[in-house]
Amino acid sequence: MPIPQAHRHASYMKAADASTDNAWKGKPLGPQQLLVADVRYEYKPAVGATAVDIKDYVPADLVVPSASSTRIIKAAEATVNPIDNTQNPIEYHKLTGLEESWGWLANLRRPTEVCKAEVATGNLTCRWIHVSSKFSEYLSGFLWGLSDLDEAPKIVAENIRSLEQCIRENERYSRHGKHFAAFAQSLSAAENPEADEQYPILISAPFLDWSVYGDTPPLRFQVDRRQGQTSSRSSVHPLRSILQHYYRLEETRDREKDQVFSRHRPWTTDRELGLRIRSWYGQYPTALNVDELWVLAIDPHHVVTFASNQTWKSTFPPLQLAFRIRDVSFRSFRSSQVFYRQASLIHTILCLDGAMGMLHRSFWQDVVLCLTDRYASYLGHLQYRIYRAPNTRLVMELLQVQEELNIIIKLMQEQLDLVEDLSFLFEHAIIHTGASHTPKLANPPSRSFTDSSAFSNYRFSRQSTLTTRKTTSSRDQTPSTQLTASLSAELRDLQELLSNTNNLVNRTVQLVNIRLEDHGKAILVFTIVTIVFLPLNFVSSFFGMNVEDIRNLDRNQGIFWIVAACVTAGVVGSSVFLAFKGADILEKFTLWSEARRKDRLRNGVGRGTRGLMAGTALGRAGLGGSGRDWG
Repeated sequence: MPIPQAHRHASYMKAADASTDNAWKGKPLGPQQLLVADVRYEYKPAVGATAVDIKDYVPADLVVPSASSTRIIKAAEATVNPIDNTQNPIEYHKLTGLEESWGWLANLRRPTEVCKAEVATGNLTCRWIHVSSKFSEYLSGFLWGLSDLDEAPKIVAENIRSLEQCIRENERYSRHGKHFAAFAQSLSAAENPEADEQYPILISAPFLDWSVYGDTPPLRFQVDRRQGQTSSRSSVHPLRSILQHYYRLEETRDREKDQVFSRHRPWTTDRELGLRIRSWYGQYPTALNVDELWVLAIDPHHVVTFASNQTWKSTFPPLQLAFRIRDVSFRSFRSSQVFYRQASLIHTILCLDGAMGMLHRSFWQDVVLCLTDRYASYLGHLQYRIYRAPNTRLVMELLQVQEELNIIIKLMQEQLDLVEDLSFLFEHAIIHTGASHTPKLANPPSRSFTDSSAFSNYRFSRQSTLTTRKTTSSRDQTPSTQLTASLSAELRDLQELLSNTNNLVNRTVQLVNIRLEDHGKAILVFTIVTIVFLPLNFVSSFFGMNVEDIRNLDRNQGIFWIVAACVTAGVVGSSVFLAFKGADILEKFTLWSEARRKDRLRNGVGRGTRGLMAGTALGRAGLGGSGRDWG
């Protein structure tokens, strides 16, 4: 297996090829598929802010593939029932299987002594691990492998069960693949009310990302061998388009080409913009997808993130999520406050910042043709066409823009709710300079933040505090309030675009109706003339044929008007009837034809099945008779 392109950094050049080692062949992931780094924030009193230091590691240098016998013993202890001192064989088989497949991740844990020493000094250090793949069984494996089994193995086993239940409750099924609903939930199995930590925490956040219409370029490396294989039993969470995200039970293949990203290509008329887009993206962004970011905060010093494999994108500028988080989100955090013991919580919010701000200018000032600019440019183009030549086709295009903006706004509102659900954890974990311990929650909510009524009341009580903090300087804001403020700013811009779209739809309909008034008058005149004089012309031509002229008949001219009036009345009546009832008649005829076709197919299959069964029975009888003759 070649070294992943995402890991071809200066610190990854000496990574050994672990694919030749037989110990890794039966494991879902190896060390080469991971990105490991220590992110450290240290408060500088002279500067009055925090300084960041990111140290990359080669996972192959940290990992020993052999399983630890001590951890296997701890896994066995975790399955013993304390009441009757018996071992649960199912739990034992599950935990030993996790240890066999994921136990090597324990080598990636930071030493406990080092973590305690850093807490004493007040430094903020967290080990961040990123996986460019999304299989739900990864969550249990990383939670087991990175948990400390020396302290409380039973609690770790309880956390695994809580994680599996959380996955079952939040996983959604669709015809486009599985996905998680937006949620943030504590998996802690500790029932001690005095405990001040909610770890482990699992978060799933949907976010928008650009792509190309049709087949994407080839990936630089493959994380999991099962990637690209479609199956109803697969636990992978694939990328989905924005329409597939919203219409999860419907087929949207024929509508993908009508996306705004696919239809509107401003670089075709602006050469300078085209050069900037090519130099920034490397490709022309012609599709809008919805991806998921999973964040698993193991403890205050370890956090694991999962996202889709997007290694066909560039690493500089950081268009891949891992490098976007590493080079933009982590390095952009500045604060005049001192935090410790909650390193992974801060990094969790920073990871969400990197994912949710992929296409927004408020998060990334250097981005070329951000999401808001893309839709604003298309609306400007449609507005120009509306004032030149309004027609019903423009109404359909505006409705498509309106639909996509509604989906994006709904998704961003889910993101805001998720960030606000997390903000209370962060606010109670803040330690200012000179504090000695983490304050406990005054009114701790239930474990599921998304479904907790207690938390809803708590969030309502602190609404004024959040509003005040949004107006303060970014230097004194917490990461959660910064993220909330940036998302709110982008949401306001998109809501304004949606309002403009609604106005354009109404204006286009009015302009089309004004034009249709004049068109209707002309159509009415031509219709009357055609219906009245066409039958007369037909009858006069019929009676004026060379076989026998109307003048040679025994009757007078009244016969002509009688026939002409009857034919005209018949034509007018038939036209009106077909105009008002023709669609219903055609629909009934179509349904009748479809039902008749199904009956024919059903009868044909039944006759074929009966014939096949009869032939099989005759064949068996013939074989049996011949067998008796031979006997």
